[in-house]
Amino acid sequence: QSKINLAVVEEMGHDHQGKEIYRWNYETKQIDKYNIWDDVPLVIKEVENKIFDKYTFQVSKDKLFNSGIFVPRYFWQTKIQEVGEVAEKNNIQLISVQTLIDDKVIEVFDGHGSPPAEYKGRGDIPYIRVKDIVNWEIYKDPTSSIPEEIYLSKKGKNKNLKKEDIVYVRRGSYRIGSVAMLSDYDKEVLLTREILVLRVIDKNNKYGITPYYLLYLLSHHLTHLQSKNKILIETTLPNIANRWSELLLPISKDEKTRNDINLKIKSVIESKWEAIKKLKKIKDELGDLVT
Repeated sequence: QSKINLAVVEEMGHDHQGKEIYRWNYETKQIDKYNIWDDVPLVIKEVENKIFDKYTFQVSKDKLFNSGIFVPRYFWQTKIQEVGEVAEKNNIQLISVQTLIDDKVIEVFDGHGSPPAEYKGRGDIPYIRVKDIVNWEIYKDPTSSIPEEIYLSKKGKNKNLKKEDIVYVRRGSYRIGSVAMLSDYDKEVLLTREILVLRVIDKNNKYGITPYYLLYLLSHHLTHLQSKNKILIETTLPNIANRWSELLLPISKDEKTRNDINLKIKSVIESKWEAIKKLKKIKDELGDLVT
C-alpha cells in the first residue's frame, strides 16, 4: 500500500460542557448561529462516497513514515488552502519563516535554559518563562529572579539578546505562538529553552521585513490558524517543535501597506517602552517597588 487514508474532524458539534459549537467564518469573522460545527457527518459522507475532498485525503506512506508524525491534521492541506484563498483576496503573499532564514533576512536561536530551582528569587536577573510572554511584552516576576553568576553560566557567550529581538513561545502551554519584543531594559534576562528568539539581520530585504512588521506577522490570525495543525501533544505537553519554521507569514504585496503597519506597530511598542522607562524612574526615586 503506497498511500494512507486520513481524515480530520475539527469539531463534533459540542464542547466538553455539552454546549453547542457554531461554525466560524474566517473572512467575515462572524459566528454562524444557524450552523452547528460538526464535521463527523461530513467525514462519513466523503468516506461512503469514496471521495477525497475537504476532510478526507491521502498521504504517501513514505512521507508519513519519514516525517515520524502520525497525526492527520499535520498533513491536512485544506486549512492551508483556506489561508491561501484569504491571502489572495487581500493582496497577500505567503512566505515561510524558513525562507526568511534561508535568505538571511532573520536568524533564530533557542532560549538559554532553566536555572536550578534553589536560585530562583535569590537575585536581580529576571528569569523569563512561557507564562511571562503577554501582550507583546515580557513580564519580570521578582520571585523568579536569579543571581548574576547563575545567569552568566546559563546564558553562555553566543546568546546575547538585543533590543528589537522577538521572543516566540514554542512549547508547553496554550500560549504557543505568543510573541513579545525586547526593549533596552530586557537584554539581560534568562530565557527558558521553550522560548525561541528571532532577530532581523537584514532590514533592507526584498520582503519589507522589519522587527516591528515581523512582530505583526507572527501575531496575525492567518499565522495562528496554521499553528493549530502544527502543534502536537508530546507525552503530555503541547509542542510545535521546529514546525514553527513551516509557518507561512502573510506579507502584504503593497509596500505602502507594509510601511503603514510597521509605523503603527513601532508607535505602540515605543509607547510601551516609554511607560517602562517612566516606571523605572519612579522605582529609582522611591526605592524598591514590587510591580
